[in-house]
Amino acid sequence: MLIAGCSPRRALDEPYRSFLDLVAGQVASAIADTQAYEAERRRAETLAELDRAKTAFFSNVSHEFRTPLTLMLGPLEDAISHDGLPAAVRQRLELAQRNAARLQRLVTSLLDFSRIEAGRSLASYQATDLAALTRDLASTFRSAMEKAGLSFTVECTGLDEPAFVDREMWEKIVLNLLSNAFKFTFEGGVTVRLTQQGSGALLEVADTGVGVPAVELPRLFERFHRVEGSQARTHEGSGIGLALVHELVKLHGGAIDATSVLGQGTTFRVHLPLGSAHLAKDRLKAANGSPTRTAAAQSFVDEALRWLPGTDEA
Repeated sequence: MLIAGCSPRRALDEPYRSFLDLVAGQVASAIADTQAYEAERRRAETLAELDRAKTAFFSNVSHEFRTPLTLMLGPLEDAISHDGLPAAVRQRLELAQRNAARLQRLVTSLLDFSRIEAGRSLASYQATDLAALTRDLASTFRSAMEKAGLSFTVECTGLDEPAFVDREMWEKIVLNLLSNAFKFTFEGGVTVRLTQQGSGALLEVADTGVGVPAVELPRLFERFHRVEGSQARTHEGSGIGLALVHELVKLHGGAIDATSVLGQGTTFRVHLPLGSAHLAKDRLKAANGSPTRTAAAQSFVDEALRWLPGTDEA
């Protein structure tokens, strides 16, 4: 509150009136700024609430989808394994199995993303030979790369100290980046390189594909964002993969960036700190044997193989 009055010891002349006008103008401007700030804050709170509601919706829907999908896949696998099954029936069952597995992977990605958004994704970090794990994961894509006529180079050198990662999350990081590279590369090749950079590890996944327009690069890791009009082996996709990679890298205290030249290719770089000083102590766990890839790795490759010419995309 401001109370202003005229001094009895000074004439209310033009300079005096001008001074009072300036004071009134400053007060009005401050009030307007405050009102605008409050309106923006309320708008941000509304958007945040909508975002939380959307995240909760995706989480609930993903849970509801995953249960019947799991119940479908078991009987399908049992039916396909039966001897004496007619070829036409087996073909239809395999088609149903492929699409159910594809839908299950999408649902799992949605669930992973919604958990991260809600702060409920709890990683379990353990000391890992990151070079061996990355090399093993990358090798699953070799057959797909060769069938597509692409060169595939994997260079994973040993690190001075173990990296503490959640192995399933690291698997999703590597496989999503490889799947993305394969999807947009028609000639040339893909290179996976893991090296030590100072006190951290650097993972690079580079391709000689179609590239990304410069205007799209800042939005590359936004959820549900897709580069319109880009040539690809398939136009399927949810726009979740790179956004999920971005969030998983952040959970490891790392960072990811991308550089690209349109028509020449794209390189993704994941910067990961080594050691465990940057991680919550209660999320560390003892290593339990050699790093191995899970069954999820094969599902990425199976989907990639469907994108090749002469294969049944269904």
